Amino acid sequence: MKKILLAGGGTGGHIYPNLALLPALSRLDIEAVYGGEEGDSAEARAAKRAGLDFYGVPCIKLVRSFSPAGVDNNLSVPRVLSAGKRAAEKILSEEKPALVFSKGGFAALPFVLAAAALKIPVICHESDSTPGLSNKIAKIKGAKALTAYPGSSFGEFVGMPVREELFCKNRALARASLGIPSTENVLLVTGGSSGAQALNDALLRMLPELEERCVVVHVTGRGKAEKGRARSARYIPLEYSDDMGTLYAASDAVLSRAGATAVAELAALGKRAVLVPLPKGISRGDQIPNAELAAKHGARIVTQDGDLAAKLLPVLLHAFALPPMTRISSDANGKIASVIDVTMRRGVKCNDKKR
Repeated sequence: MKKILLAGGGTGGHIYPNLALLPALSRLDIEAVYGGEEGDSAEARAAKRAGLDFYGVPCIKLVRSFSPAGVDNNLSVPRVLSAGKRAAEKILSEEKPALVFSKGGFAALPFVLAAAALKIPVICHESDSTPGLSNKIAKIKGAKALTAYPGSSFGEFVGMPVREELFCKNRALARASLGIPSTENVLLVTGGSSGAQALNDALLRMLPELEERCVVVHVTGRGKAEKGRARSARYIPLEYSDDMGTLYAASDAVLSRAGATAVAELAALGKRAVLVPLPKGISRGDQIPNAELAAKHGARIVTQDGDLAAKLLPVLLHAFALPPMTRISSDANGKIASVIDVTMRRGVKCNDKKR
């Protein structure tokens, strides 16, 4: 059996697309292990829940800040990255994967650099219209680049991996598991795996009006539920959920950030969606084109400038009358698994400029 190391972490957008590939890889007789940040990282927890062996290394994220804390963090990047690369080289030498698949992000970079040093083939997948730093480096090092964004010049377009289990949930059972009557309208609010404080704050201001119209299921982000309101019959706060399929199935409309994974999932499921993209400055602006693409498929977009609650409330009060997003179906999981399989068979090494 061939072996692949899946790398990526920090947020769900760098984790769940990797895990979405597992059934397709299994059908090709490819065994997967997972690499990411050491310790109790989000990817470590997710990989273990999926039954994968997990290998952690020192990692550090480059922050876009000139604050004293940001400068101190960034000065540590070379040292921590070097330590992470050495640890990843040891893991790759022992595990001997035929290929490293990187979903990008700071937690994948040590494994990409180690694979390049050991001449192990690397494939990277970029979710956004503009590539992140980790994937830029991966491509410079000779990785084959794939992209989820149509029209991107970064790599071969294959689409966005979406977890198969999201499509297997029963609406009635999902609502019963949350204690929600079948007759209620349900609004799901999620800011991604880490939560979104701006959405959380705006939602708490809107709750009195929203609760008159619907039940609100609110994924707050870890450590943030206790800062909001207590659970009630019409407000269900959850710090985190590793079963988004159940939450999607129970909901009639979704308020979300515009991360590539969230947009792909909402479109694949044909949900009514209201998206608030993370502004440029707070991020590199990658969610803005994601939201623009989603709008072409029926999502409503609300920008974060000004009074967010005042802008969102009239939209959300009528969210259940919005048309569902046009379903985007693409066999990204199968396409990516096929590229992985072919690359493994060819044995194309990272840094091989003849590929």
